[in-house]
Amino acid sequence: MTAQISAYGRLVVDVQSRTTSSGNNMSFARIAVSLPCQRSDNGEGTFWLAVTAFGKQADALAKHQKGDMVSVSGNMQLTQWTDGHGNEQNGYQVIADSVVSARTVRPGGRKGAIGQPTDALRRARE
Repeated sequence: MTAQISAYGRLVVDVQSRTTSSGNNMSFARIAVSLPCQRSDNGEGTFWLAVTAFGKQADALAKHQKGDMVSVSGNMQLTQWTDGHGNEQNGYQVIADSVVSARTVRPGGRKGAIGQPTDALRRARE
């Protein structure tokens, strides 16, 4: 069974791109998605999502940088790993079928401010 996800969020790291041994492009990133949350002070929580893309979607993702807003959709997977302290960790990853830029353009053709942290990112840094 697979889980499909569509998520809209802000890149929290610069995109890392590689070429596979078979010559295909591959890109990795992480996004922060703001979600409603009754238990937080301001009613919002942050869902952290790793994004992996291949081929044309990898090329589309690679055009972005930390702070950009993107929309991704694809198959979601639970990932598990052991951190540097020997603790088991869990996370979520989407294998992207679609990557869409969510950059805004202001009147006059100027892009919106890139790299401006959201409230969720500011809280995460505290």
